[in-house]
Amino acid sequence: MGIHRGNRLAVVALATGVGLLAAGCSSSGSASTTTSTAATATTAAPAGGSAAPGVTATSVTVGVISSRSGVLAGYFGQFAPGMTAYFDALNAQGGVNGRTVNLAYNLDDGGSPSQFTQLTHTLIDQDHVFAVGAASPFFTPGYFAQSNTPTYGYNVTGNWSPYPNLYAAGGSVQDYSSATPTYAYFVKATHSKALALISYGPGIPSSYNACNTAATNLKAAGVNVSFVDVGAQLAGSFTSDVQRLQQSGSDALISCMQASDNVTLARDIQQYGLSVKQLWLNGYDQNLLNQYSSVMQGVYLSNAGNVPFGAAAYPSVYPGMAAYTAAMNKYEPQYTTSNVALAGWQSAALMVEGLRAVGKNLTQAAVVSATNQITADTAAQTQAPTNWTVAHVKVTHPACTSWVQVKGTSFVSVFSTGKQVFVCLGPDAKNPVPVPAPAGTPGA
Repeated sequence: MGIHRGNRLAVVALATGVGLLAAGCSSSGSASTTTSTAATATTAAPAGGSAAPGVTATSVTVGVISSRSGVLAGYFGQFAPGMTAYFDALNAQGGVNGRTVNLAYNLDDGGSPSQFTQLTHTLIDQDHVFAVGAASPFFTPGYFAQSNTPTYGYNVTGNWSPYPNLYAAGGSVQDYSSATPTYAYFVKATHSKALALISYGPGIPSSYNACNTAATNLKAAGVNVSFVDVGAQLAGSFTSDVQRLQQSGSDALISCMQASDNVTLARDIQQYGLSVKQLWLNGYDQNLLNQYSSVMQGVYLSNAGNVPFGAAAYPSVYPGMAAYTAAMNKYEPQYTTSNVALAGWQSAALMVEGLRAVGKNLTQAAVVSATNQITADTAAQTQAPTNWTVAHVKVTHPACTSWVQVKGTSFVSVFSTGKQVFVCLGPDAKNPVPVPAPAGTPGA
């Protein structure tokens, strides 16, 4: 399923009233509901010249709420490991401004909206954390915004905007329409003549809105949209869709479904012998490819504003991805190639950038103010720049996307030139022509 958040396309496992488990993604292990627990840590009381909660003379304490158990654990449970790895690597080098940053509370909402709300108050009122990371389909901004707690995370709920202290990785605004040039460019770059789009129905809005909006806007931009199904069934049969693909003469397809259904659809396409260029908004996962390489050959994936994992092979050009890969392999190796873990890393990086800008005398308000002056947040060189002076309220252009295609057992960068992984586009979907990358873009 797809969302446009900030300047990037994100892929989510999210349903209204239905829990999705993205097949092929690593799980945190336990499938049972776990109540909130705290890791071993000293209670962070105001000290060291700062009246801020969670701050001592030598440390900053933060907490995370995510869906670490239940059917959503295989997806959202990958967020906290990314934050943990960043902080572990940071602290091994002495921390920031003389303080270590400790993820002392890693709480599990168990896939329950009421539990998420309860844990919000637990972290802020009881544990007195300085900042919070969040990755849950039940995220609600109310108390985070009310308390002005710096909050960082993975936006699948569309309600991180416009609050100035809420920072979704890559930008806090979801704008499905702004993804249209990206899709139009895919059609152009693959020389496709007839495009089909498939998503779930309105009951799964992150999927439905992505493909439904794309279909409408691409038609308006002059793309030949040959077939649209915005009512596919979760974990259903796609035989009828493949038959309609064949009948409509479609030679390209955008799927806004979860990874496991993309695999099923691709297998049906293969069995029917169709030649269809597939763009998945969900499935950039090495574990998935290792399991289903035979049906994923040739599949394209939009990695949106993120540097692809394969760029770690060029540490002199992409030192940020090389550092991410090395830290994840050392501290959280199960999640190295997870985009959700990468969002956790990026969230931690932005948090630390705000801490670094403020200096020794930390306050939450000062960190929020300093962060909102950052005009080119690259999350330690792992993403295209995000301008936090506006990223709470609007999407800006050019928007940069790193494209990958499955070749053998690897995701290989495509459409870009040389070692540059990004293709950057303006807002014109009728003539999607690449433009220079903004200043500060990794690899530019």
